[in-house]
Amino acid sequence: MSACFATSADFSTAADAEAQDMATSRRTKTFAADMPEGLKPRLRLFLSVDLVGSTAMKQSQQAWRPVIMNFYRDFDHTIHSQFKAFNHGRTHTAATPEFWKSNGDEMLYTCELNNLEQAHNTIQIWLAALHEYRSKITSMSDRLDIKSTGWIGLFPIPNAEVFFRRGDAHRPSGDLNDAVLLQSEIRDQWYAGQNRQDITRDFVGPSIDTGFRLTAWAKPQRFIISVDLAFLLTSSYTAMTDPLPLHFSGREALKGVIDNEPYPMIWIPVGGEKAVDQTVGRHLVDPAVLRSYCEVIIEQHYRFITPLFLTDASYEDFDWAPPYIINEIKTLWKDERRYRSEASPVLSPSGGVLGVRTAQRRRG
Repeated sequence: MSACFATSADFSTAADAEAQDMATSRRTKTFAADMPEGLKPRLRLFLSVDLVGSTAMKQSQQAWRPVIMNFYRDFDHTIHSQFKAFNHGRTHTAATPEFWKSNGDEMLYTCELNNLEQAHNTIQIWLAALHEYRSKITSMSDRLDIKSTGWIGLFPIPNAEVFFRRGDAHRPSGDLNDAVLLQSEIRDQWYAGQNRQDITRDFVGPSIDTGFRLTAWAKPQRFIISVDLAFLLTSSYTAMTDPLPLHFSGREALKGVIDNEPYPMIWIPVGGEKAVDQTVGRHLVDPAVLRSYCEVIIEQHYRFITPLFLTDASYEDFDWAPPYIINEIKTLWKDERRYRSEASPVLSPSGGVLGVRTAQRRRG
């Protein structure tokens, strides 16, 4: 545990403040002072909600628009309402997941996870939103329902963020035409909070692939979660939190995931007015037993499954990142700096900037 990244901003005791100072000092020594914010490690939660039965409805009748549009409009409203209600009057609030993108009749949300309490609360609120909306959709159509999946991913290693300009959005670097430098520039603008309305962000990597594979297991009554998220959630039980009713239904292969070896099917029941899963309760598993099982799976496939790191962890298990992750991040920054230093403008006959070339290319 040579690299601790605890950065909690709210301490109530002198001991906590001292721990914060020590963590900040260790983080300063771990990364260069000029490292971009977008290259610092952060754990993200991803949540998918998919409308079940929508394709058949749209193909079989013309009056599909009201109920389908209701999903996009009202489910998002339900999410925000549930988080607002939860946060009311609280000192430590849970950040509402932001809309990531849609994929057919599936909506995807994401948020950064900073500590175990937030992770646990976010899942509880999400489950409440699923329950509420499933109850509403019954009155609109007996042919539709929703299903949901949750997973986590560590960035910028082993997953990555990619950024895109929207249309002809302004480029502060003028006519610079180098994809590598432009990607870094857009990333830095995003994390500086500049011109976000002109930028689209996406996420790629093994954790994202695993999450999308897991959506195939989701059912209206079963909120499927990844093995690393299950491990995180079973680590968050204190006197102030109620254990989530985690269920385990064996292992099955997910194409391309963890070398096609069987992957644990872990889920949480979702309430609603429609039929209840008859296996609820029968597949309930003891949190401590499930945590130990998940830990074994993660250790066996640590190169494929997200390492866990929480930026505001102080006295928890996840206030440090594995050395190989730190070293790969440092390499990313080293390579980026070298590219920046070697890049030079290539001028057009009229004097405009066409792109860049490296010193090595010039020598060639």
